[in-house]
Amino acid sequence: MLVSVQNLILNYTTSEAGGYVGLFLFGSVATTLIPLSPEVAAVAVWKAGMPVLATIIVLSIGNYAGNAINYYIGYTGGYWLLAKFFSVKQRRLHYAHHLFERYGPPVLLFSWLPIIGDPLTFVPGIVHYSFVKFSVFVFIGKIIRYVGLYAIFGWWI
Repeated sequence: MLVSVQNLILNYTTSEAGGYVGLFLFGSVATTLIPLSPEVAAVAVWKAGMPVLATIIVLSIGNYAGNAINYYIGYTGGYWLLAKFFSVKQRRLHYAHHLFERYGPPVLLFSWLPIIGDPLTFVPGIVHYSFVKFSVFVFIGKIIRYVGLYAIFGWWI
């Protein structure tokens, strides 16, 4: 079912009506704990002819917005929400917290990684880490993600 939802959103995004607003919304939702693939979205819109630089910026801002929501949930003590509605295991969150404590804020550059990336963005909120510093590391990580993705798949598009 999530594949159908993702395809529906992508079809809307690549249409004239959806454009960048749809891409931003897709990027925001995809970086919460809802399992959507922003990488697939990026490649799809590039194949559809949307400008690369503009889509990198819009997807990066959208991904950052989704991660800012994660930060806020963590900040307000929303572990119960994570456990109840998203089935986040204590083990995954503990591992993300361990990474954050061990490697410090630069580990947020890897918030795009599958499986641990989304829980990783809750941890700074839980430990009340500076939102400004959180924002800098996460946003740089998102830009690196899409530039790297285009570097890998750009020849195919």
